Amino acid sequence: MTLTVDDNAMRQREPDLTGRLDRLLRFDDFVEARHEAEHGRARVAGLLRLIPVGMIIYNVYNLTSFSLTPDIAGLSIVIRLLIVTPMALVIAGLIAHVGPTAREALVLAGMMVGVAGPILFFWLTQAPLGNYTFAESILVVIYGNVLIAMRFRHALAFSIVAFACAVLAVDTKAGLDPTLREVFCLQFATACAFSLYANFRMEELRCREYLRTLAAQLASEAAEEARRLYQGLSGTDALTGLPNRRVLDETAEAWFAEERPAALMMIDVDHFKPFNDTLGHPAGDACLRRVAAVLATFVQGPGTLPDILAARFGGEEFAFIVRDVGAPEAVRLGAALVRAVEALGIGHPGRPDGHGVVTVSVGIALKGAGAACDREALFASADTALYRAKRLGRNGYALAEDRTGTAPPWVAAISTSA
Repeated sequence: MTLTVDDNAMRQREPDLTGRLDRLLRFDDFVEARHEAEHGRARVAGLLRLIPVGMIIYNVYNLTSFSLTPDIAGLSIVIRLLIVTPMALVIAGLIAHVGPTAREALVLAGMMVGVAGPILFFWLTQAPLGNYTFAESILVVIYGNVLIAMRFRHALAFSIVAFACAVLAVDTKAGLDPTLREVFCLQFATACAFSLYANFRMEELRCREYLRTLAAQLASEAAEEARRLYQGLSGTDALTGLPNRRVLDETAEAWFAEERPAALMMIDVDHFKPFNDTLGHPAGDACLRRVAAVLATFVQGPGTLPDILAARFGGEEFAFIVRDVGAPEAVRLGAALVRAVEALGIGHPGRPDGHGVVTVSVGIALKGAGAACDREALFASADTALYRAKRLGRNGYALAEDRTGTAPPWVAAISTSA
């Protein structure tokens, strides 16, 4: 099969990152999945370090409960130690085992519970110094938005809910001075706005930096894929889809330099010029494609030999290189190639010998085990064997002669049985 380049497919494999970050700093599904794969573990590790730190600081305020809110000191300690802290530990245990959406939702839920405690204590206490506990809820907001660095959409929801709860507590707290109501609302609003803006800037920097990095990665991956694709194209014969002469030469250079045995077969379509002259070049191209397809089955089909290359040598010539075979296996393969092409039954009305169908002749040269072999010498030997096969009547094969000028006697036996 001829390999072609599909430019549209190439562009589709390189996603366009334009507009992949919305106003809430959310990635689309593709980018989010990739970001999670690359940075999810680091996010979990960071949370697992920060949650205990937050719980320690959160529970330090148990010490101030006896002086600031002695009327509800027991309740505040119970809520901090027996409700909020265990919940934080459960969240810490879960975030490493859930997906990114559930993980960030758990963090948001934990922060909601965390900020509710100080607001509740402020609203319940009637102690003279109880109003000072309002600052605790502000610290929780800053912790969640800046230190934990919740995703911006979660930080926004957290800030809105926390501000609404704080305003409700300030407005309904019994005995609170009206001036303090305005001051507390302004302080909380300022804390929410400040920490939310800081969160937005950090998240925007994180997201945009990742998009820039991802764009560079995708461009690199696309370039590498294009390189592999065009490298494959540069090694493929456009007409037949087989490896071309460049791949053949490179493979021969490498394989013949080894000590492993190998066989080289030169294959030529018999009387191809009369075929073209009689039926035309389009028919000639179709003939070469069908012959190449048959040759490819010896490489790709079931039960094929290992380490075998079928390539187009040029014109109507093809070549086979097979490693780890001896002379008997190479001759049997050559005979099988001859029979397979003849079995195609491609009509050849211009053939001068009257055979009537397209056939091939095969010349076989062997490289023994234990020594390297000169590539040019082996090709010359296979080419000489090919022309000897043609002189013997075509539609057959010939093994390169040994130094005595004769082929081994078992060659005739294989030819007879084939």
